[in-house]
Amino acid sequence: MVGTTLREIRRSIERLASDDGEYDVVCARFGEQPVPVAGQRFASRTEAADAARATEQYRAALRRYDPQLPFYDPIVRQTRADTEGHVDDGSRNTTADRERRRRQSAERMHAVATDSPLIGFCHDVSGAVFEALSSRDHERVERAIMDTYLAAAEATTDRNALCLVLLETIATELERHLAAAERTRLLWAAAANLSPVDPADDPVATSLAYLDSLSLIGTYGVTRESVETTDEDSWTVTLRRYAIDGRERRFPTLPIGIDILRRTAQPTASLGVREVTALGDGDWQFVVTSGERASGGLVCTRTHAEDR
Repeated sequence: MVGTTLREIRRSIERLASDDGEYDVVCARFGEQPVPVAGQRFASRTEAADAARATEQYRAALRRYDPQLPFYDPIVRQTRADTEGHVDDGSRNTTADRERRRRQSAERMHAVATDSPLIGFCHDVSGAVFEALSSRDHERVERAIMDTYLAAAEATTDRNALCLVLLETIATELERHLAAAERTRLLWAAAANLSPVDPADDPVATSLAYLDSLSLIGTYGVTRESVETTDEDSWTVTLRRYAIDGRERRFPTLPIGIDILRRTAQPTASLGVREVTALGDGDWQFVVTSGERASGGLVCTRTHAEDR
């Protein structure tokens, strides 16, 4: 499967990286750092250029899983002032670089038309999960996801919605094929593959605010309760107009769970989702819990109605 290549490419980028390097890699069109090079710095322009090429290889390999993955044009950027007092933004490219981008421009026009923060987030999450599946030798689950996704994609008329269909498929197939403990371990591994973010004092509220900004959810409400004697927290959450279809039987929590995990300060923290209720029309209510007794539900959770 492609996953082995993904893992090897990411490791090659990590070997090139330097904690105090003055170069990084960004998209020439948007100025953002795409996965898997996000958050990485490099000591020399040569190493950064190698990382940019590796990034293109990584995303080309991932596109075999997800044909709708947005195209990026990774270039090298110097983030400290050069000898003339200017910041090198990577614009001084060779003629060959400019010609290469010109040849790709027609292909990227489709990506520009469909690109959005939500679509980019969905593709990053799916890529992170596929990479984690491959690193944990779950080839059978990868095939199950792709078989189900391709069948669902044929029935999807809105091409921009395919990334949401993919996330719903991933969540459902992980719940179907993996035990609860392995799903949790897999999600922690996938969260580590995403672009790094600062840990949050309240990872649930911070994550919901971020997902709201992406329009993955319409509106939301969250109430936090803490138990000082047990050092446990619980959050009662209500979502309105969740963009992923759970068909009121299963709640695909995957994008919520993975984003909460990457904002959690302690990578070994126990978190779980329970008491899920489908309110209809894409509205949900559930409880997120932390502490020793909290586990499961961060990928896909059955509703109360189905449990009964």
